[in-house]
Amino acid sequence: MSRLSAGAVLAWAVFPPLGTPAAAAQESASPLAQAARIYRELPAICADFEQTIEVRLARRRIDSAGRVCRRQPDLFSMRFIGPGGDPNGDLVVSDGEHLWVYYPTLDEEQVMRYPAADSPGGRNFFRELLEDQGSRYEAASEGMERVDGRDCLVVALAPHGRTAYRGARLWLDAASHLIRRLEIHEESGNVRTVTLRNLDLEPAIDPATFTFVPPAGARISGGPGIPGSHR
Repeated sequence: MSRLSAGAVLAWAVFPPLGTPAAAAQESASPLAQAARIYRELPAICADFEQTIEVRLARRRIDSAGRVCRRQPDLFSMRFIGPGGDPNGDLVVSDGEHLWVYYPTLDEEQVMRYPAADSPGGRNFFRELLEDQGSRYEAASEGMERVDGRDCLVVALAPHGRTAYRGARLWLDAASHLIRRLEIHEESGNVRTVTLRNLDLEPAIDPATFTFVPPAGARISGGPGIPGSHR
């Protein structure tokens, strides 16, 4: 990704330094605030994703891909595909009551289940990074970059207090304010980068997308983990 020469000027205009009169006047019109409003008002969104996890302690890089969908108010699905493009069964699904995490490529008999409203690790990154983001994170501009040929504002998020992440960066489409890429710094030290493509703002989503039935005989428990982290 390359920096744009006009990035600093445009970034200052939409993210003036904190504490300045311009900052107070433009807070509600900032790209991050506009992104939060757009995602809050969207009934649903789906996108193809590519994910890279840098496992710092093991000095490993793990690549994966799949499709992610979100439907208001609290439905979320992140389903992974294998090298051939077919689903491999790995998933993170919030059905509104529970958040399910299942990695059959690691262990076909282990299922993680958490209360959806209290799920750990911010697995629903839309919710974690955009809902009440003003009270959770301090936003700062890092200029502009291009993602898949589109100009994007890069926004760094530093947590005010205890949050799901140590920090994050968002690449917001300069024209639509939709998220094109996000980088998450996990508590474990891992860095997860997700690039979103083929965004669909009016998706026809099969209700089964947001449901999960544990396989017979599976061990159901809570515990740590992020998609693809144990491959």
